[in-house]
Amino acid sequence: MPLNDRITSVEKLRAWTDKIPFHYEYTAGVAGEKFLRGLQEGRILASECGKCGKLFMPPKMYCVDCYVETRRFREVGPGGEVLALAKSSVGFDGRRLARPKTFVFVGFKGVTGGLIHTASGEGLEIGSKVAPRFRPRPKREGSVLDIECFVKS
Repeated sequence: MPLNDRITSVEKLRAWTDKIPFHYEYTAGVAGEKFLRGLQEGRILASECGKCGKLFMPPKMYCVDCYVETRRFREVGPGGEVLALAKSSVGFDGRRLARPKTFVFVGFKGVTGGLIHTASGEGLEIGSKVAPRFRPRPKREGSVLDIECFVKS
C-alpha cells in the first residue's frame, strides 16, 4: 500500500468501542483503614508525623516533608471550618434536583488537607464553623458516608 493510502486510512479512524474485562478490588490501606474505623466510632482521625508533628487528612502512611512513616493517629475536630463551598442543582445522574446540594471542603485546625463532603443548613459560607453529623451508630459501616453531612455549629 502506498504511503498516501496509509495516511488516508489512518485519518479516517477516529474512535472505536471495546471492552477490557478487568476486575479490581482496592483496599483502604493501613492509614485508610484506621481513618475509616475512626469514622465508624464517630471520630475523625488524622495521621501524625513522629518527626515534624504535621497532621495529614486524609491520613498518609508517610510524611510528605520528612519522608518518615507516620505511625500515630490523632483525633481532630470534631468541628472544622468551611474552606471551599459549591452548590449543585444537578444530581449525579444528570437530573435537576428539587433542592440544591451543598458540597464543602472542611479543614481542621493544624491539619494539612481536609474532607470533601455535603453540608446542610442555612447561612453556610467560606469560614463557617461546621461539625459532622454522624449516622446512628448501628448504621455505620466504616465509610466516609458514616458522616451524613456537616452542619453549621
